[in-house]
Formats: sequence, structure tokens, C-alpha cells
Amino acid sequence: MNKPKTVLIAGGSGLVGTNLASLLRDKGYAVKFLTRQRSNDSLIHWNPKTKEIDLQELIDVDVVVNLAGANIGDRNWTDARKKELIASRIDSTLFLSEIAAKMPALSYYVGASGVNCYELIPNRIVSESDAFGSDFLSTLVRDWEAASDQFQAHCPYMKLRIAMVLSGEGGSLEAMKKPISFGLGSPLGKGTQYHPWIHIDDLSRMILFGMEQHLTGTYHAVANCDQNRTMMKEISRQMKRPFFLPAVPGFLLKMILGERSMLVLSDLQVSNDKIKKTGFQFQFEQLTDALKAIFQK
Repeated sequence: MNKPKTVLIAGGSGLVGTNLASLLRDKGYAVKFLTRQRSNDSLIHWNPKTKEIDLQELIDVDVVVNLAGANIGDRNWTDARKKELIASRIDSTLFLSEIAAKMPALSYYVGASGVNCYELIPNRIVSESDAFGSDFLSTLVRDWEAASDQFQAHCPYMKLRIAMVLSGEGGSLEAMKKPISFGLGSPLGKGTQYHPWIHIDDLSRMILFGMEQHLTGTYHAVANCDQNRTMMKEISRQMKRPFFLPAVPGFLLKMILGERSMLVLSDLQVSNDKIKKTGFQFQFEQLTDALKAIFQK
């Protein structure tokens, strides 16, 4: 009987990593996690800052999925926080690329980045070939992906520019639900700005698909794009809560959230044609279906 392939997930304790690990195990893969903690056999201690890792634990790793990175939206982007966001993504990726040569079974790498990386031009639908913007997030994604490009010396690799991940276990949807749960459902900002999104199950399936097909290049992990007003109204409907208040002014969100308000106020439409042309099929392309699956689970 063939030994199952081993997938190493960096950032595996997060929302996506946990979901992905469950899918991989269901499909017969062995899964290991990189963690700063010291625990059981499936958890491998590492410290990208000090470059600590037990290389013996990596000799059977076939695939690396790098989801490492501090939460982009959980606190204001002070100078110190920006440094943390950068280091948690770029330093960890560069360290992984350094040790890749010492992983004899390594055959594939998946690097995560973000879809909020383009110059915002109204009514434009961006593709993976469009140029990066010049704001903080765009620069972060550019440098993050450049770090992933170091894997070209070791194995085939795919980079996924991931949109807002919809999940019932936390993340952006949890934040959007909070005011609605108190009966304060309303659009944020103008409400007409588009948000790219993907259901967490489709994201995990896309990573698995890329691994098994050995896709190379950069792909948008985006199922669809919907206006903020549409998303907030549909969440309210699924929660059976009212949606009648006037929009929360953009200036107020900027006062509260600072620079990270762009995560809410940016108007971004993104194409997913490239990943579809590989043969990947989404389970949830319509917002109503995605939210219904989450709220009825």
C-alpha cells in the first residue's frame, strides 16, 4: 500500500488551515502543522525570526501550504502593527524557501496572498496580470509574492490571491454579523462598493485542486463580487434581523478603523476566469447559496 502524501501547513491553526486540514485528511493525506508551540507529533515547532526548525521532521513532506500571517483586520495599522504584518508573512515565507532545499520529498508549494493589491479604478474588473497598486496592502502583497517566488528554484508552485473568506467559524463574516445581531443592520460607507469573496470550502478545494493538478502561476481565489449593501442585507436576512438603518458614513469608519477601513470601503471587482479555465468548479458562486450553507450548517 502506498504511503499517503504528507502536506505541511504553515499557519495551520487559523480559519483556513483548520478547514483545509480536515479536507486533506478526508482525502487520505497526512497533515503536519508548523507552530511556534511545542506539542504532539503533528505539530512541528518553528521560529522564522530565529530560524529554528527540526529539519528531520520535514524529510517526508511532499507539499507545503503557506498560510502564515498575522490577522490583517483585527487591529489598527500602526507602524508597529504594519511591521508585524510584513514580518509574519515575508520572513516566514523566505525562511520556508531557505529550508526547501533540505526537504528531499518536496514536490509542490502553495503560497497565499491577498486580492486587495490593485489600484482601485471604478467599474474595472481586474485580472491577475494587472499591475499592483501603491498603498500598504498592495506593497505587502507584492513583496509577499516575491518571497514565494523563491520556490521556483525548488519545485512547481501556485500563488493564490485570496478574497474575503466566508465561514461560520469566524473571520470577516463574524465581524459583519455583530452589528446585525443587535438589530443594527445597515450598509457600510456608500454601500455600492464591491467586495470579492469566497466560501471557505471552495478555498480549501481550490488549494487541493492546485496541488493535485500541479497548477503554476497566480490565481484569484474569488467566487464572486457583491456590493456591500447586498452582502449586509443578505446576512441580515439569513439572521432574520432587520435591515433598515441608513448607511454608516465612510468618514466615521475611517475614524474608527483608520487605514484598515480600506478593507471595508474599497471598491474592487475581480475576475475568476483564470482559475475556472483550469477546470476548477466552485460549489458556491452565488452569495445567497454561500450564506445559506453557512447559516444552516
